[in-house]
Parts: sequence; C-alpha cells; structure tokens
Amino acid sequence: MRYMNGKEEIPMSLVWNQMKAGNEQGLSDLFTRLYPDLYLYGMKIFNLPDLVKDSIQDVFVRVWEKRKTLGEVLNPKAYLITALRRKLFENKERYFAADAEILIKISEKQAFSFVENEFTEIPEISEKLRESLIATINDLPERQRELVFLRFYYNLKYREIADILNVKEQTVKNLMQRTMGSLSSKLDRKQWERMDDLDGLLFTFFVFVKK
Repeated sequence: MRYMNGKEEIPMSLVWNQMKAGNEQGLSDLFTRLYPDLYLYGMKIFNLPDLVKDSIQDVFVRVWEKRKTLGEVLNPKAYLITALRRKLFENKERYFAADAEILIKISEKQAFSFVENEFTEIPEISEKLRESLIATINDLPERQRELVFLRFYYNLKYREIADILNVKEQTVKNLMQRTMGSLSSKLDRKQWERMDDLDGLLFTFFVFVKK
C-alpha cells in the first residue's frame, strides 16, 4: 500500500516522527505500512505465525511506550527489523512447550530458505534461472541466506545489517564477499549475462517475492 499526501508518498521518516510525537494515526500508519515486511522477515526465521504476530505486536507496543526516549532513527524499517529479531528469540522461550518444541526445531532448520511459489512471475528472469537461484541460495549456510535476504530484499546498508545481526560492519562485508563468490561460482553466467552484474540479478529476483 502507498501512503499518499497529494501526489507524493509520505516519507517513512515523517510517519516515524509523527508516531514519536504521540500521533496515534502515525503509529497506525507505521504498523500498516511495515507489517508485511516484518511478518515476512519473522516467518523466515520461525515459520510459526502466532510467535511472529505476537512478537511484532510486542515490538510496536514497546516502541509506542518508549517513543519519547527513542534516539535518532535513520531507517525505521531497519530499526524495527532489528527489534523484531531480538524479540522473536526472546519470545521463543514461551513456545518451548512440549507440543511446540519440535515445530521450532523444524522451523529453525528451514530458516531463510525459499520455494518457487513464494515468487510471482519474473519477466526478466527465465524459469530455469529462477529455479537455479532458489536452489543455489538455499544451499548457502543460514547466516548467508539471511544476509542475502536483508541486503537484496530489504535493500539495507551494511551497517544496518550489522546492527540487525549484532556483528561488526566489516564482518558483514567480508561475509557478503564470500557469499557472492559462492553464488557466482555456482550459477551459470550465460543464464544471467543480460544483467549488469550479480547484484542487479539478485535485486531484480527479490523484487518479486510475494508478501
């Protein structure tokens, strides 16, 4: 959904500042606008809808309650993803009842993996290349799959990803270099030679993830 003011989209920073000023509509707009991205990210960590929904709710409640003491936030989406990641692992303990433990273990093994029906038709990418991309990304270690998702789906900067993963920015850069090298070596260059580079291919690929 696009939030419009006349003919211009309202910047996320303005919506965030409205919320910080105590505007309940600003909070509602922020929730509506970012919920799909937060839910998708949460489900990629734990494929447990109740856990993800509860954790998102907890994040927004805390942001609203602490709004007056929040520091400067340059990217509200990155900030909320960081908060959600922490809250998910915190809340996970509540789901370790006997009937949920096995679900969490299965979910953790599948974290940040992808299947074909998650994507709409991609005009710029052939079906064969799409299948190769999904298989190659899924073969990466979990941390590298998460890195690819944060970088190319959410278009986050390295320092923002570092905050989310609680590591140094240089660590993210080094891991990304290894990840791109691994992907490049496993993908057939002839299949994506029309793209400027592998970065361009991945940005295009993740545009078509269904929310």
